[in-house]
Amino acid sequence: MGNEAHAFVVDDAVNYGLDKAILLQHIRFWINQNQDKETHIHDGKAWMYQSASEMAKHYPYWNRQKIARLLRDMETEGLIVSGNFNKVGYDQTKWYTLQCSELNNRISKDEQPIPYTKQDTKTDTLFDECWVMYGRVGNKLTALRYWKKLTDGEKLNIKMAIPAYIAIREPKYRKHFQAWINPSNRMWEDTIIEEIIEPRAI
Repeated sequence: MGNEAHAFVVDDAVNYGLDKAILLQHIRFWINQNQDKETHIHDGKAWMYQSASEMAKHYPYWNRQKIARLLRDMETEGLIVSGNFNKVGYDQTKWYTLQCSELNNRISKDEQPIPYTKQDTKTDTLFDECWVMYGRVGNKLTALRYWKKLTDGEKLNIKMAIPAYIAIREPKYRKHFQAWINPSNRMWEDTIIEEIIEPRAI
């Protein structure tokens, strides 16, 4: 985490303070991502969702309580709006969008917050499907990072290649999923040669 950078818009820092500017950029980034993907659209707006505890994992200089307080203050000041569009009642993760289009337009393509992988895990059902098909072998977060580098066609090819591969490889003998789908290795394209097992002499 020490090599990662956190960005903010200078106008936001001047108007609302540095802490709020950083959180605004974090929220703004994911709203724009979801807007581009046409996902998480509710009431005519794109939203992002993340709890204060989850945000704290990306901002080690803040604790959960401070982030929750900043979010409450930002909502009171009319900078953001919160909602709950979760599919299950017990999930109380808050959703956020920006109050006005002016705030949303303050974005530089060169300024991006720390990627939030959990959100992508929820939205990419094909990855989850392949992860389960493969037997959950390996590191899911690392695999997801490689997965996001693949094209849609490559992802579908991986899904089609999994049944043949797992048919001849027990979970303990399989490559870790992140290595198998690594775009640099492209192991899913390797020709699968069924092992010939010599019958034992009785």
